[in-house]
This record gives sequence, structure tokens and C-alpha cells, in this order.
Amino acid sequence: MRSKHFEGPGREGFATAVTLLIILVLAVIGLGAAWLASTEKRTSFAESVHLTALYSADSGGEAAINFLRLAPAPPAYTGANHSVRTQGSTALAGTQSYGYGCNFVSAQGRIGWDGYYDFNYRVTADGWASQQGRSAVRLIASRLFKVGSYN
Repeated sequence: MRSKHFEGPGREGFATAVTLLIILVLAVIGLGAAWLASTEKRTSFAESVHLTALYSADSGGEAAINFLRLAPAPPAYTGANHSVRTQGSTALAGTQSYGYGCNFVSAQGRIGWDGYYDFNYRVTADGWASQQGRSAVRLIASRLFKVGSYN
């Protein structure tokens, strides 16, 4: 015996319409989840490339600091921009590389330290990773040198 509740005018396609509506809602949720996962994948890749380029630029800054740290005397500068050293692209692992430029900024004597001067240098380091990844690090490095006389 059938229930009278589901019989009557306009009830013949109700189950089919509800089923199609539920399938439509589930399909929209599935497409939204797939789009979100795809966007997250692209974003995480771009972030990874950016961080790799930043680490490469930081390596360039460290290489410039190491150059200044190991110098036995104040490096001589050349040109109008007081360039001390320029190092072109140096390869790291994979697609990573860096380059840096080091420029003399100023020298100031230390009070009470006859013959000792703080030499200040501006370092500009660039890092590259992959095809799109590029980052830069700018810093000021200072080194104490003993010199006979400085003008």
C-alpha cells in the first residue's frame, strides 16, 4: 500500500529534481576545491622561488662581507662611485646564482685609537632563482683597519 502523502498533482518529478540539485551543489563544491588546490599550488611555488632568490641574494651579501673581512688592508676603490669590487653572476646549486657590488662610503677615525679607522662600505647583492625569481639585498658593512694616514 502506497502512502497518500507522496501522491498528488505536481509530485511526479520531485525526487529527480532534488537529486539533480544535490548533484549540482556537490559539483560546484568539487570544482571550488579543485580551483583552490590549484591556486595554492601556484602560490606555494611562487613563494618557494622568491625565498630561493632571497637566499641567493643573502649569499651574495655574505660573500661581499667575507671579501671585506679577509682583506689585509682597506681595498682600493676606483671610479666615481668608489667601487671596491664587483662580482658577476656566481652559480650556486641548480638555477640559483648571485652577484654583488661593494662600494666605499666613508672612513672615520676612532677616538683614542690612533691610526685606526672604521671603513664603511655599501653592498648591493642580487640573487636569482629559476626563470622569474629575482631578489636583492642592500646593506652597509663596516671594518676596522689600521692605516698610517688616511685622507
